[in-house]
Formats: sequence, C-alpha cells, structure tokens
Amino acid sequence: MFYKHLLVNDESGTSLYLYIDFNYEFAKDFESSGKKERGKTMIGKITKYMEDKKINFKVGKVFLVVGGLVIGYLFINNQNYSDLTDSFEPKYNYVEEINVFDNNNNNENGVTAPIQDNESKKEDSSVSKENQQPSTKNETSNVLPKEEKKASAKENTKPSTPVQETINKEPAPINETERKITLYRYNGIIEQIPIEQYVIGVVAAEMPASFEIEALKAQSVLARTYALKKTDEGIVLNDNVSHQVYKDNQQLKQLWRNNFEKYYKKIEAAVKETKDETIRYNDNYIEAVYHSTSNGRTEDSITVWNNSYPYLKSVDSHWDLDASSYLKTTEKEFDILKSLIGIDFTNETNIKILSRTAGNRVKEVMIDNVVFSGIKLREMLGLRSADFEIEIKDGKAVFITRGFGHGVGMSQYGANGMAKEGYTYKEILKHYYPGTQIKKGD
Repeated sequence: MFYKHLLVNDESGTSLYLYIDFNYEFAKDFESSGKKERGKTMIGKITKYMEDKKINFKVGKVFLVVGGLVIGYLFINNQNYSDLTDSFEPKYNYVEEINVFDNNNNNENGVTAPIQDNESKKEDSSVSKENQQPSTKNETSNVLPKEEKKASAKENTKPSTPVQETINKEPAPINETERKITLYRYNGIIEQIPIEQYVIGVVAAEMPASFEIEALKAQSVLARTYALKKTDEGIVLNDNVSHQVYKDNQQLKQLWRNNFEKYYKKIEAAVKETKDETIRYNDNYIEAVYHSTSNGRTEDSITVWNNSYPYLKSVDSHWDLDASSYLKTTEKEFDILKSLIGIDFTNETNIKILSRTAGNRVKEVMIDNVVFSGIKLREMLGLRSADFEIEIKDGKAVFITRGFGHGVGMSQYGANGMAKEGYTYKEILKHYYPGTQIKKGD
C-alpha cells in the first residue's frame, strides 16, 4: 500500500507523510459506516508499515499522499488512533517534496531536515508583509542533517532562466565561468542556476526585504556559504525549507507586487557587494545555520543538536528584545495537551522548570513528575522557542515564549538591529560566528 514515507517537522510538531501506490485500491479502507471502524482499518495498515520500517513516530498527524496530493490525515498519539475531523474528508494539498526523491529510491528510511528557521516572514507584522509566505518546512527541526540526496543523473536537468533576469525581462549576459547550483524546483524541474542569481533568490525568500542593507549582506554570505558547502558535499539542493527557500523572479513579483523593482534592486545590490564571499572556520565552510529571533542570547549548538562547533556558541543578541517576533503568548486546551504529550492537565497540575541552558532556554521541565527536555516539549507542542513559561489559567495552559527558532547562529532580527546601530555585515557575522573569517573565492 505505502511505498515510501517522509518525516517533516514544522511549528505544529512532527508529521508523517505516507505515499500510497497508485495501483492500491485504498477506497475500501474508507467504506465502513462507523468512524472508529474506518480508522481501525487504516491505522492498522499505518501501524504495520511503521513497525516494518522501524519509524520512531509516536505523536502527530499522518498524512496520506497519492500522486502528490494529500487526500486525508489521521492523528496518532502513542500509536492510538483518533480522527481530528468530523468525517474523513479528502484534504487536497499539493506536496512539493514528492519530486525531491529519486524515483528509483523508495526512501525507506524517510527524511528529516533542515537546519535553519524560515520563521521571520510569517510572524513579522511590522516589517514588510510582502516577505510573508506559507512554508512547508520543518521550521522547528533540531536535527542537523547527516545524509542527504547526492547529485546523480543530470539528464533531467535544464538550464535556469537567464542569469539575473532583469526587471524589464531583458536577459543580462551570462558569465559562463560562474559556478552553478543544481536545484530541485517545486515543480519537479531540475535547474542549473548561477550561484549569485541563486543567492538573490534565497535572500529574498529567507529575510524581509525591508531589512537594513548590512543585514541583507550578512544573509547573502550565509546563503552562499550554505549552498557551496552542500554542493561540495555532493548534495543536490531543493528550493524549500529542507535546505534554503529559493524564489525566482516570477515568484518574487507575486510576493512583492508593486514593490518588486525596489526590493529586487536592494537585494541584488547586497548580493553584488558580497560577491564570492563565504564565511569559514580554519578555511572550511561553516555550518551556516541561522534563525528568526533569539531570546536575547543565541544558543550553543551542542544543546540543540548534540554537535559542538567552536563558532556556534551562545552570544549576546539583545537587539532581538525590540523585535515584533520576540514575545508570543498562546493557549492550549487541556484535552489538546493530553493528545500531544499524554498528560492529564488540571488546574492543579504541577509544572516546574528544572534547569536552563547557556542561552537561557529551558533545558528540563517537570510536569506532574514527568520530566521533558525543553527542546522535546517545544517540538511536541509546536512552540516558537525553547525559552518558555507555562501558566495554568481558567482550564487552559498559557505558554509565553521568547524568541522564534532554534536559536543557533545568526539571529535575523538581531542582525537587523545591529545594522541599525551601524555595524557592518562583517561585524555582524563575526559576532554571531566567533573565530570565523570571511573569505573571497573558493
């Protein structure tokens, strides 16, 4: 029935996408009149597949995908079935990730990704709403990718649109010696895109265009570093959140509309002024991770990913305290919390923060004698940050979060705050990645 699967982390937690063989007559699984009977039929097949593939997935939504369309979903809590909707109605959403995989590879182990947060665009109400957009990415992922799809057959590739397509659609001459990035697009096409054109599309998608020019320059260096490091490792990038979001000119015109010319020229200038520059440690490309907003300090990478890097340590980022995305209050009903973490919440539930990290995020929290890591609870509840407080009030749990994202590396809003105070992009990058050097060329 299922021929492959995909694990995706997002704000709501981890979701499991199961891809159904076209030849499978799955309609019979939805025929029974009772909702419970219908669920048991489907959940049995899902549970067996998860057991056979040894998928470690206890809580979250399971999406059923046919031909790139999500046709329905179930909710699993410790592998117990519940139906989140009144009926099992199809949910027709296109799944962009379906074209990322090699058709000859069933991807039996699934995929988890990414390492940076593309969160600023969705929550920024005071800065450039033109840069806000839907995201399919694993925004809260705390897993540094270990294995990714390697570059292989190139017979399906096609050249991208002309380098630096101009605003009036007159193509600029292509620099034939410029390095190109192989990119899987959302529509299934594989493009060869000159690196500097690629960086423009990434910066435009990953950071609000209304940010200060020095912040945009810093983002340009990071985007270039990330792409070149992955390419040198033989990894084929895609244009969504599992690597870096990339938007071409047509997508940017839809995003920015009347501001396209102004914003495009601004980002193009930032990229040109940092042309060929990358950030390195001991002459090697760094892990160019970043996030939307810190809680006032960035986090040490070992706390989040159990991997230590000398340039990914906790540093001050007080500029974030003024960001619109810094503070967020959300409420969750007791029954929702039980379905997510398996604890019966009441007005007397005892909650205690046991310890905090170097970045002042929750390291461990105890809820009714059950101890969770702050990172794990953040993932399970879909919180914006691991710096949180929990209050019980009027039959609900109130979560107060500070910051947005995993907190490692450069804070985008922090970088913008530094730029407003006159710091250059090189000073911004050296602050967030201590001990690194910015170098030009390969």
